[in-house]
Amino acid sequence: MRPPRALAVPFELGRPFGAPNESDFQRRVLLAALKLLERTDGPFIEDFPDEPPGPPADMEGWTCPVNLAAPQTDLSDAEKLALDLKQEVALLRPWYEESVKNFKGRRLDGLTEFSAEEIIDFLVSFVDDPSIESFMDGQPVGRALKLTSDDLKHFYFQAAMAKPGSISDIQMGDWYYGETLAGKMFLKLRELCLAHESEALQMIGRTNFVPNAMLKHA
Repeated sequence: MRPPRALAVPFELGRPFGAPNESDFQRRVLLAALKLLERTDGPFIEDFPDEPPGPPADMEGWTCPVNLAAPQTDLSDAEKLALDLKQEVALLRPWYEESVKNFKGRRLDGLTEFSAEEIIDFLVSFVDDPSIESFMDGQPVGRALKLTSDDLKHFYFQAAMAKPGSISDIQMGDWYYGETLAGKMFLKLRELCLAHESEALQMIGRTNFVPNAMLKHA
């Protein structure tokens, strides 16, 4: 596929216009994309030059509502990894439940029927042996990895949102990938999928586990 023109933007995956509630910046992105229609020398890719607006000053002091232990870097012991992840989830669960309450029952997770603890067992089993069969009936292993990993990440994000005040996407990502064991496991999942013989899993590795802006934590 070779589109005649495209605008490449340096934003988080899922945020094609940069940042929510920033209408002036979003308008600039849209106008930059529309301006490409004036050119007839394609195909080409134009880079958008600016990063999205940063968080307001009152967001700079956000910290995780729980003091988590520094995440381990050696993930080779599957039993210990699963145990430590479940302890991390247990520490975050009261804040997750508080966040769900604050949002009147709305949840970020729920793509699957599995609990965070069950998902940890699934994902750790893949870290331990990337050749395993799918752990979701009727779903290939790549789809199972995507759904369950999204659910676990959203559990963490929901918990982080329990603290009063706002948090930016970058702050959330830096906390998750830089300060939690789950984030470190996601970096490992990405590495394993990129090295997998399955092209489908390689694609999952490129697109699902770690946004480009968070690869600095790898």
